[in-house]
Amino acid sequence: MHKLLAISILLVFTSIGKALELYVSPTGHDNNKGSKEYPFKTIIGARNHIRTLSNFDRRQNITVYLEDGTYQIDETISFALEDSAPDGYTYSYCSAEDAKPKLSSGITISNWRQLNTTVNHLPQNSIKHVWVTDLPSGLKPFYVLYDGDKRLTRARSKGFQMSQVIFKKFASRNVAKLEDRPLLRQIPFPANEIQNWPNLNDIEVFFCPVPWCVNFSPLESVDEENKIAWLKYEANSPPFTTPKDYNPAYIENAIIYLDEPGEWVVDTKQGKIYYWPVNGKPSDNIIAPQLMEYIKVEGQINYDKEVDKAVKNITFKGLTFKHGNRYQWWDDHKGWGIQHDWDKFDHANALLRFRGAENCRVEECHFTASGCSAIRLDLHAQNIAIENNLINYVGHMGILLCGYGPGTKDVNKNNRIVNNIIDHCGEVIWHGHAIFVWQSGENYIAHNLIQNCPRKAIGICGVRGPIFKEGQAVDWDEASKTLRWNELDSALQSPENVTQEALLPYLHARNNLVEYNEIYRCRTKIGDGAALNVSGAGTGNQVNSNILIDVVGNGLRTDDWQRGTTFANNIICSGGIVHKGHNHIINNLFINTNIRFTTYPEQQAFPGSIVSNNVMYFTRNSIEPYTERKISNIHTPDDCILKDNIYYSLSHKEKIEHFLTANQNEKSWDKGSVSLDPLFENQLPTYRKVNPSDFVLSKHSPAYNKGFKAIEYDKIGLLKSYPTHLQAMVFPKASGKWLSPNASISFSSINKRVKKHKYQLLSSEEEQDIEFTIQTKNEHQANAIIDLNLKKEINSIRLITSGKDGDSQLNSLTIWISKDNKSWNEIWANDPYHTKTGRIFDIILEQPQSARYIKVGLKQSGVLTLKHINIYGNE
Repeated sequence: MHKLLAISILLVFTSIGKALELYVSPTGHDNNKGSKEYPFKTIIGARNHIRTLSNFDRRQNITVYLEDGTYQIDETISFALEDSAPDGYTYSYCSAEDAKPKLSSGITISNWRQLNTTVNHLPQNSIKHVWVTDLPSGLKPFYVLYDGDKRLTRARSKGFQMSQVIFKKFASRNVAKLEDRPLLRQIPFPANEIQNWPNLNDIEVFFCPVPWCVNFSPLESVDEENKIAWLKYEANSPPFTTPKDYNPAYIENAIIYLDEPGEWVVDTKQGKIYYWPVNGKPSDNIIAPQLMEYIKVEGQINYDKEVDKAVKNITFKGLTFKHGNRYQWWDDHKGWGIQHDWDKFDHANALLRFRGAENCRVEECHFTASGCSAIRLDLHAQNIAIENNLINYVGHMGILLCGYGPGTKDVNKNNRIVNNIIDHCGEVIWHGHAIFVWQSGENYIAHNLIQNCPRKAIGICGVRGPIFKEGQAVDWDEASKTLRWNELDSALQSPENVTQEALLPYLHARNNLVEYNEIYRCRTKIGDGAALNVSGAGTGNQVNSNILIDVVGNGLRTDDWQRGTTFANNIICSGGIVHKGHNHIINNLFINTNIRFTTYPEQQAFPGSIVSNNVMYFTRNSIEPYTERKISNIHTPDDCILKDNIYYSLSHKEKIEHFLTANQNEKSWDKGSVSLDPLFENQLPTYRKVNPSDFVLSKHSPAYNKGFKAIEYDKIGLLKSYPTHLQAMVFPKASGKWLSPNASISFSSINKRVKKHKYQLLSSEEEQDIEFTIQTKNEHQANAIIDLNLKKEINSIRLITSGKDGDSQLNSLTIWISKDNKSWNEIWANDPYHTKTGRIFDIILEQPQSARYIKVGLKQSGVLTLKHINIYGNE
């Protein structure tokens, strides 16, 4: 008896402690046994092997190690219910030790030849520069093209605007009348801007019908005489609903616009790809993506029922996803767009997708060089952890959480998005957010670094009231097809019963906690919105202890149909807060920015928003702490509990005191609020990028006596555990040795400079609090040339042009390298489409480049302003 008991205990402990290791290599074979010596060739091969294991053998941790190399993904790899690990165990798909496995759907485009004949519509001055090749047989349509990991520019027109289109609108700016739907496909154009080209279906129009979103559609037909083109797919609003000069319409992939280096065009009718290489001839690494969705973890989705079955306990670690395609809309896409058609409901357009999944992890992965989104969590997704990843240079969303539409089915929740870098998302579809949370709640979003995004850093939303009021008969407005009418209170069939209170049970984007994130340079291409935006969501969302730096436009906003959100303990260095609805602003630190109190159409009166214990500190002129708005039944902030705030102006103290006194005496606002210096521990920087620690208050600060609570400055931003190898792909300082402190430098001209300008420019690795080091004269192709004295391997460059962003002359900023100061190769060029260009540029090269000379300059005429240049690599 005792012997049997001992054997049983031994078997239990053996099963708990055992773990299976399998290996995959691009040189392996799926008929192998999966050992290190005889690895499988594909992830599918390893997955299928696990499926053959007995139930007993599956009750262990299983790790599939991917060896170094590129894994060609020809079809989506699916993990289904049968691929779940039993509870208590994990099946992991990881990089092997010192390996960098890359998943790619890209097809190499080769056999280029220099064009030696005229091509119809190709500009005459382009002919001698353009190369051509035949479309490979069987190649699927592609909408982005890469040279290695660098996305090439598809030929694009200069842009145009037309007069505003007048029609009866819904609140979303969609057409309200069925008979007006043809307007969604009509795009007027100036003479000759669009022509009836032979390959019309290859050619797309990109446009912003309203300031907050981008639409894109192929052309279907063109009426040149009346200057009207017809789009293949309906827009979310008629083109030119709200024209803005900063967002013109562009024609893409027409050979008539192949007129600059770096551009390409595909002509499927002729079976050709045309390309004008920047440096003379195409490289051997021109890549056309073929897939959007590489890996899908998908359980059993019972869309019309209460319960789904989830795949569980799968981890992906250390994998690189690259060369994904961009998606297109489809004929019946109307009604499936989630807020403002920023993405589509339950759609396969991300490199990694969870759809019916629980208890899964994504860690230390890299998502890059793709026209689509990085990660989606669709419908049923719970306890998915996305941690310590790098998402950069993707075409659309960074991470999307997309639950079920409004109804009673609330199963997208309790996910973690922690300690990731999301840098340069929305590269192709400009309204792409870094993190977009739609109908998903109780998620934790923290310690992320989000930077260089054309739209929002983080958006939380559901479906706004007007969509419900339109009723079931309207199925062409945003999200209208996602509404689960059979689960909604029948009273909501009547528009007069659609109130915010009545909708809240069905709005599942509730109780999300967003904290300790660093947000830098967002909203750089698309207007409206805010870097951190909550709109039409549920209650209980908290946005706490984040820092916003150099945000273009609005910083934080509670938008239409939003209630019960709290913004607290944030450091807001730009963009301020836009306040609508019943939401709270507590204990925030504002630097040279303010609160804009406003309302939205059909806003229902709900007084009592708390706006208290905030500190507003101004070093600039002409900024008031807040602005007010009054409509028929709402006067804000008169309807708020506005009290106990601190306002201080370094140079216009009297103005702030007058503002405060007037509001206290004449409007009875701001009870207990005062004008006094909050006393920072150190002087605030003027011209360098700020850090959370810059805003620590002195221990003697009077703000504490007024009720201000200390912000947890040291917790904001990335955690120290962020992987060093991923840091090296973002931060030049982490990528190699500092090569430039002893370099020499020359300039095309000098107009202004500081003392010891050459030393300041090259020999300071940390940004100094000065506006600039040197400015050239206004001239054609102003430049500076750095001589490293010896030829070296260059990995990366950090270029800081000034202490102020928004210098439009930098739109043509370019970097070249040379071995002899005679022959130059372009290695980087600034993106010219930002509404407000940046000032800090971190350039990480895909492969080290051997050079002695680095030239920084403008391709066009202008003044080149420089502050610091740091070059990193190997001797």
